[in-house]
Amino acid sequence: MTAVLPQRATEAAGYRLAAGWYIAASTRSLQRKPLALDLFGRQLVAWRDSAGRPAVMQRHCPHLGASLADGKVVGGSLRCAFHHWQFDGSGSCVAVPGVARIPQTATLRTYPVVERYGYLWAWYGGDSPAYPLPAVPALDAGRDGYLAYRFRHTTPASPRRVLENAFDYYHFMHLHGMRSGEPVTLQLLSDPADTAENGPPIAPQAWMGAVLESKGLHIPRAVRCLGIRADRFHLLVDGWPGGQRLTFLLDDEVIAKELLGITPVAPGRTVMRGWSLVRRSGHRARDAFAYLAYRAQHLQGTLQDLAIYRDTDEQSAPVPVRYDHGVLRFRKHYDSWADRAESAESQRSAAS
Repeated sequence: MTAVLPQRATEAAGYRLAAGWYIAASTRSLQRKPLALDLFGRQLVAWRDSAGRPAVMQRHCPHLGASLADGKVVGGSLRCAFHHWQFDGSGSCVAVPGVARIPQTATLRTYPVVERYGYLWAWYGGDSPAYPLPAVPALDAGRDGYLAYRFRHTTPASPRRVLENAFDYYHFMHLHGMRSGEPVTLQLLSDPADTAENGPPIAPQAWMGAVLESKGLHIPRAVRCLGIRADRFHLLVDGWPGGQRLTFLLDDEVIAKELLGITPVAPGRTVMRGWSLVRRSGHRARDAFAYLAYRAQHLQGTLQDLAIYRDTDEQSAPVPVRYDHGVLRFRKHYDSWADRAESAESQRSAAS
C-alpha cells in the first residue's frame, strides 16, 4: 500500500477530469484474482472472465456493500464472497442463491475497457467512448527497433497540469537547462496528419499536436563522439485529453519515442506512467550508451518536474505571457473535454 499524498480541493480548476482513455492498471497486475482499483476518485474493481476478457466496474456489491475485490471468478462471473451473488462483465447480476427472481436494481456500473501496450485503459465520461484509444506503432510491430522501459511516478498535480507540460516549451530552457544556439520555439499544429511519425491520426476532435524545435543543441562531447551532432532538435508531441505520444528527433533522425498515460486516482493523486523507447542503431555499444544516457536524462527531467508539481498552486489565476500560448491552448482543449465528461456523467446519473 502506497502512502496517500496530500489531498487538493476537489473543485480545483485544474483537476476537472476530461473525457478520455486513462490507464486503469498494468496488464500484469490483473491475473486470476479480482483487483481493487482507486480510479476517477471512485472505488472500482477489475477482473477477467473465463475467456480472459477484462472488466472494470463498481467495487461494492449492491446487496450489502461487500467488496467484490474479495470475491472470486466462477463460471465467467465475479462472485461476491459474502452471499455469492454473481455479476457478469456488463455489471448485471446473473445469480442470487436462494432467490428465484433477481432484483432489477442488482446492477453495477461498468467502464469501457481496452487492453493494449501492457495496460488496461478505461474510458471516463459516459458509457460510450467518443473516440478509440490512439495507436502507438512503435509498441506494436515496430517494437524490435527500440530498447524500451516502463516508467511510473506519482504526483499531487492534476492530470491537466501533467499533460500541459509538453506544451510549456519555455520550461525546457529554464527548469531543465536546455541550451542551444537558438531559443526553443513551439509551433501548434492544425492537422493530425502532421504528427504521422507518432502513429495513425488521432480522432480530430480529441487531438492536439505541436512541434518544439531548436538549432545547435548543446550536447556532451561524449555524445558527439558517437557521431551525433544535434544541429537540429525536434520534439513532436500529440495526444488526446488523457495521454500523449512523443517523438524526439536529432537532425531529423528518430532518437526516442514515448507513450505517456495517466491514472487519475483522485484529487491530489495522479500517476503518470507509460513507455520510453530508445531507437536501436544496430551498434550494440552505441545503443547501450544511448539507452543509459536517455534514461538518466529522462529521470532527471521528470524529477525536476515532479518537484515543481509538488508545490504548485493550481487554484490561483495565471498571469500569462506570449510564450504561454501552447499551455493556454491545451487548457482550453482539455477543459472542453472536461465539460463533455461532466455532461455525460450528469446524464448518466439522471438516467440511473
